[in-house]
Amino acid sequence: MLSNAQLITLADDGEWERLNALIGASSSNTLLSNILESARTAGCRFALLEGPYIDRDFSASFTAFYASLFRPYKKLCKRLHLFSDDLSAALSQGDPSSVSLALEAASPSYMGYLVLRPLVHAPVSHAFLSHAHFSPDPAAEVSVRSDHHVHVLGATLGLAGFPLTQQDTRIGACAQASIWMAGRHFHLKHKGPWFSLPEITSSALLPTDSSITRSLPAGSDYLTSDNMVRALRAMGRHPVFYAPQSTEQGDDWGFDPQDVICQYVDSGIPVILGLNDGQNVGHAAVAVGTVRADVTETDDANPGSSQSAYCSHLLVMDDQRGAYLRLPIDGPLEEPVPFNLRDHLRFMIVPLPNKVFMTSEVADQIARGIVANASLQIDAFRSQLPEQNQSSWPPEAQFYEAADGGGLVARTYLTYGWKYKSRALRNNTCTQLKADVLRRDFPKYVWVTEFSYPHEVCAIDPCARIVRAHVVTDATGSRFWESYLIADIPGVVATWDFDTQNDAEAASPGLTFIATHNEYFPKIRGMQDFTQCGVQQTEA
Repeated sequence: MLSNAQLITLADDGEWERLNALIGASSSNTLLSNILESARTAGCRFALLEGPYIDRDFSASFTAFYASLFRPYKKLCKRLHLFSDDLSAALSQGDPSSVSLALEAASPSYMGYLVLRPLVHAPVSHAFLSHAHFSPDPAAEVSVRSDHHVHVLGATLGLAGFPLTQQDTRIGACAQASIWMAGRHFHLKHKGPWFSLPEITSSALLPTDSSITRSLPAGSDYLTSDNMVRALRAMGRHPVFYAPQSTEQGDDWGFDPQDVICQYVDSGIPVILGLNDGQNVGHAAVAVGTVRADVTETDDANPGSSQSAYCSHLLVMDDQRGAYLRLPIDGPLEEPVPFNLRDHLRFMIVPLPNKVFMTSEVADQIARGIVANASLQIDAFRSQLPEQNQSSWPPEAQFYEAADGGGLVARTYLTYGWKYKSRALRNNTCTQLKADVLRRDFPKYVWVTEFSYPHEVCAIDPCARIVRAHVVTDATGSRFWESYLIADIPGVVATWDFDTQNDAEAASPGLTFIATHNEYFPKIRGMQDFTQCGVQQTEA
């Protein structure tokens, strides 16, 4: 089969209308219209349209459903590539080998692609749009993202972002779409299993609930939260389901959902949000990032504060409305998302990886308990020092005053044990901590909780934020036994170890008292050595 690649310059309204005609775009399809409008706003000036294109995802849907219908449907799709640079001159060269080289040279301007299936009611089979182009605001961070490589005309183009699909109302709903997006991210990022939408529905319906059979095909109208959990389990994930308890005073989550969502998203884990405004059928979207408010002045932190307090919006992937859309935490609704988190969140599902048996809020509570306990034992710690050193210890005593008064801001996230070790050794942490980290084995995953003063973490630039202390917790641990691994707090480096020769359950603690204390950088996504922040590896 011969493929046709058509070059389309997009310099004015007329050329955008021509593109709409070529791809069969309809203004009645909100998702496709919003993506194209976002692409135009983001600076798209050139498109490359491939067709016919065989799409693995739509082929699965075609085989499972459309091929069995009396009405004939086509199987072949189109793929539309978006660029911010006009490549018409480079791609019209006479030498065929120059075409692929010119395309690869233009990789920085590659904004992503859309695969368009031959369905008027649901044309977007899937899309992968560059977060750098579609969410360029410095205050916005797409924390859940993966690298992706696309092959076209002999060229390999690279970009990073999060996958998007549109629910096909004949065979699935927004629940399947949100699960597909999460699962496809795990496939691209962690080499997880590849699941099509029909496979997701099939996994969700084992066993089939009577409520799901109210629609035909079963599950095409909606999935219950139980069905969604089953599908995620089939993908090899360990989903955690959160929903509030109904009380006389209203719904009680037992924690602030904003905190927990931001903790997981900051960990690179997508969170499926169940939203409902009380008037329409519920909707599912996937949280993949945050937008920080532009805070210039900070008040004292409230007890139990986390850095999520500085977030004004979540960035969500919405199968009906678009990519990297802003969902307000609170307050008035913003187009095109008809929800805010505070009023419309009904449940959330977190697809945790294997080997994580502790939730984020538990790890956060454990870390806060370590710091609070240390502040209560300062006098006992001081008495263990030589008398001549007691008056000047601990360094930065105001940290413990802030800890007692709830004046610290925490940030809790999941990371690989080896990544934590790498960052700690390359950060401006003290020599004693580095020595302990260097000789220590860590589990595959650890929870890290960073502590700072409020004014030190309100900056949009992560390099301008400061960490004063942190606690590392075993992600395979539990709230019912000792799960902490290491803590760095002003004047103290604490460690906990199990004796492999002893069957005792309790870990043996180790304390090292430090005369000085360093301030250092937080975890910054994509940085292992902090050279972009100009860190100096010297002690304060």
